[in-house]
Amino acid sequence: MSAEFIKLISDLHSERFNVHLAQLAVNQTPVGIFFGFELKMSDAVTNLQNFIKKGFNVTCAIVLADRQAEVLRNFVDVPVVALEDFERFGEENFPVKPREVFLSMHIQDYTFAPYFSSYDIETIVTPWQTEEFLDYMKHLSELYAVHESFIDDESKKVFRAAIKGRLTGKMSDFRFAPEPQYFLDGFLPTAGDIAIDGGAFDGTTAESFTKLGAKVFAFEMDANNFKKCLARVGDNPNITFENFGLSDKEGEENYCSTGSGSKKNSSGNLTANFINLDTYVARKNLPRVDYIKLDIEGAELDMLHGAAKTISRCKPKMAVSAYHYWDDMWLLALYIKSLRPDYEFAFRHYKIDCTDYLLDDEERAILKYFGLEPFIPSACEMVLYCR
Repeated sequence: MSAEFIKLISDLHSERFNVHLAQLAVNQTPVGIFFGFELKMSDAVTNLQNFIKKGFNVTCAIVLADRQAEVLRNFVDVPVVALEDFERFGEENFPVKPREVFLSMHIQDYTFAPYFSSYDIETIVTPWQTEEFLDYMKHLSELYAVHESFIDDESKKVFRAAIKGRLTGKMSDFRFAPEPQYFLDGFLPTAGDIAIDGGAFDGTTAESFTKLGAKVFAFEMDANNFKKCLARVGDNPNITFENFGLSDKEGEENYCSTGSGSKKNSSGNLTANFINLDTYVARKNLPRVDYIKLDIEGAELDMLHGAAKTISRCKPKMAVSAYHYWDDMWLLALYIKSLRPDYEFAFRHYKIDCTDYLLDDEERAILKYFGLEPFIPSACEMVLYCR
């Protein structure tokens, strides 16, 4: 096992989320709690009380504006400061500067991580599942097999950082890529390619693939998103939009509609038609598939099962979202490798680009005021590239 991977395992034993929290409490490290775009007073008070009860040295609560601070001060016993007052830490009668700040579970608040970092303050979010550590330790051999399958050192660094960040909750542990998501050089569709866009959302990515010269078949399960696709780029002759979800079989399934995060769910209150790619390729008499992009909110492995014949025959380049489930980190690559042992892999992690969605105009204006960009660092948007 490589020295870098061994160091990762060693670091996780001492730095994983639960252990780190215990150390913060024991050492009485100054910490703060940030309440950003969705400040609900009752939730903020409960959150602060819970941290104090658990023995943390909470030196301040942090909010966006003075008017919010004035209200929250009426309900809590800890100092409350507005974000733009950070430069005053250390002044007389001003709170002790926190060494670490906990961000709320409102993902838009993660955009402020660079602001705290500029003051040498670590930002922490609660990992999706704090028990993931033991699961990862049980699957070290699979994780290492995937790690060693990457063709470049950058992929290995990003992969190790992704594991560490997910288990520590520290934003600084992640390693984000500079290029647009899905557009890593060497793993793109080219002129004349037949491309599959699984999870088209509003059609932006499908349209970008046509600009590279590809003929695109774009699949969007959600009826509302499908309408957005047609409204945005429905007149593009190089895109065929299908109001289907991609899965391992053909049929009707339930789903939940949540915009960009719409997903197949047996308890969902809406229904959509699903199809497996092998059936679609045969029915449309496609001669081949050269490229596949997948971001279908956790149904990626099901879709790959339903595309096994196409992948085995055509060996398309692929960009597959690999973060919706904790075991995506190894299951996806190992399954693809089982279909075609000659696949090469790369791995990248992206900030969520909120230039055109997720943030409203007021939130964008607030970010601009603090000198921040509309990009959200998170444990999402990890992409497994295949060729």
